[in-house]
Amino acid sequence: MKIRVLFVCATNSVQSPMAEALLKRTDSAHFEVTSAGIGSGDIHPLTVEAMREIGIDLEGRGTRSTQDVLHRNFDFVITLCESARSGCPTFAGAELVHWRFDDPLAEPDYAKQKRMFQTLREQIAQRVRLFVLVQARSATVNTYSHQELRLSA
Repeated sequence: MKIRVLFVCATNSVQSPMAEALLKRTDSAHFEVTSAGIGSGDIHPLTVEAMREIGIDLEGRGTRSTQDVLHRNFDFVITLCESARSGCPTFAGAELVHWRFDDPLAEPDYAKQKRMFQTLREQIAQRVRLFVLVQARSATVNTYSHQELRLSA
């Protein structure tokens, strides 16, 4: 069974679509992943550009709000900015995790903002790889524990 993950940011336009796409690329065999925002907006053009640089096409991707996915079950809900952390609704049974990232939209200079989007992408990619590694290790430990229980019974 796949681990179900929801990434949440303010408007599903910057951090969460990056995280969703990166986790899908990293390990779609073991994870079912989606993203949402506290509200919904349009995906930011620099998000599209930053992801295109690494071969991921988000052009024309729609956004959704947490209200759109409240009916779904998740194993992990991962918030990616302070507004998501404070405004995220409760998802029963999900482990809530917060990954703090700087908001590139707070930077007024376009050239610096573009670099911040690239840096954000790399920071999220690194965190996603670590998350996959930890969850894979946990799944392996749990599998061995269940096997040991069956053997000793």
